Amino acid sequence: MHKGEGKGKVILLGEHFVVHGAPALAAGVENKAVVELEPSDKTDLITEQFVIREMSFAGINAIFRAMDIKEKFSIHLTGDLPTTGGLGSSAAFCVALVKALASYKGINLTKDEINKYAFEGEKAFHGNPSGIDNFMATYGGVVIFKKGEEFHNFIEPGVELNLVVCYTGQISETPKMIEQVRKFREGNNERFTQLMDEASELVYRAAKSIEKGKIDELGIFMNQNQSLLSEIGVSLEKNDEVVRIMTDSGALGAKLTGGGGGGSCIALVRDKLAAKGVVMALEKNGFDAFHTTIKANR
Repeated sequence: MHKGEGKGKVILLGEHFVVHGAPALAAGVENKAVVELEPSDKTDLITEQFVIREMSFAGINAIFRAMDIKEKFSIHLTGDLPTTGGLGSSAAFCVALVKALASYKGINLTKDEINKYAFEGEKAFHGNPSGIDNFMATYGGVVIFKKGEEFHNFIEPGVELNLVVCYTGQISETPKMIEQVRKFREGNNERFTQLMDEASELVYRAAKSIEKGKIDELGIFMNQNQSLLSEIGVSLEKNDEVVRIMTDSGALGAKLTGGGGGGSCIALVRDKLAAKGVVMALEKNGFDAFHTTIKANR
């Protein structure tokens, strides 16, 4: 079988505002989606993970059209990237599928081409995505991302960042949240512009904190970003509960990540021992959580 992989991501700061032109700070994680495919008499998606099949096939068909794929395949999705938590799983799937199809056709795609084809799938999944998820699934690293720009600023972390990722148990409906934010902007344009400015400033300040290894500062900026997301209505009761548990159990900063409306939250912690304490507190309250890292570049 022909195989492709795409990595997940977390948005450290700036989600939703990035859709409207503000920068966002994103980081790739090691968890990944794996796609293997083999020719078949019909195209089917085979996986033990939770997927919304209608959306998945919309993404598959969009990529097939973009890459001029006429053949049919059994598409096997595996990997250790959760599919319900706002960690860029649809984009990771799209990137993995593009790579597997390229392997089947015997062509070498550049990362730019992989990203371009995967974005067609992401648009089928989410309607009007910023492109940040497929970019991160393709390139990884820590990046200041701005919608519509060809080049993005990669950040070099001064220290390893320890994160706890927790799934709220409530599936994130990203298109619904994007539409909700759009309506908020239409009804509160002046305030939304202020929030955009605040979110942008937090992104740039947080990027400097990451470069200098000042994790306490980064935690403060994450908390402030969570307040902005709450104001635009994308942090639901489950998000707020998880964030509170994370903070009460010693997190330096905690917020939702991705689309909100449930999905996943992330916590910045001081080290692996602190991560263990936060994970235990979340599990004690019935939530699934895991520790991951963002590696330092020096």
